[in-house]
Amino acid sequence: MVIVAIFLGIILLGLVIGLVMRPKVQARARAHVDALQAVAASFGWQIDRRAVPDIRARLPIGGMFNEDTGIRATAQLTGQWRGVPVVALQLAYGTEGMATYTWHTMTMIMVPRPVPGPVVALTPQGMSWANFLAADRQVGYPPFDGRYHVHAKSDEQARATLTPAVAGLLAEDPRMQERMLFFGERDLAASFPGSITQQQAVAQTADLLLDVSQRLAVR
Repeated sequence: MVIVAIFLGIILLGLVIGLVMRPKVQARARAHVDALQAVAASFGWQIDRRAVPDIRARLPIGGMFNEDTGIRATAQLTGQWRGVPVVALQLAYGTEGMATYTWHTMTMIMVPRPVPGPVVALTPQGMSWANFLAADRQVGYPPFDGRYHVHAKSDEQARATLTPAVAGLLAEDPRMQERMLFFGERDLAASFPGSITQQQAVAQTADLLLDVSQRLAVR
């Protein structure tokens, strides 16, 4: 009987804690939706509840995240930026420690790639653990090569994508701070840590992508 009483006590305690925490959880959820609506309104975008693009199939994120890393979308906004279709995603991904599994939040902005091309990804040197496990491709421009770790199948494919115009921009651009840049075959994307409600970071990243896109289109 004592064991049963203890078991029932644990269940009741859990219920009480759940009832106490529920209003706080609901308040946080409402605040997040309000913030999403504010971002959408400020950019003329809309909250999109359709299926999220399969980013693993469309972007070279495999170099940054293991295949078994759980990645899920928690918000999606769609619209136009400087006349170009844009998708903004808030993503949650997990990292596994010795005895814990921690969820992190990042935001990804996607635009169409102006011309199809090789699959390439890049991060600032030392930003990602994946930098230590993959070859660092060189494009032959020291200011760029010194700043970024480039993930690509070959130096030739890296250079075909990271042309002098693109490399020259990214070598000095402060908007790449804490960002990862992905060149999918038909999509161009950039991610940064934290929530999609960071309006300045979202705007800067969208501008960065379109500036890169314009230089990709020049051959």
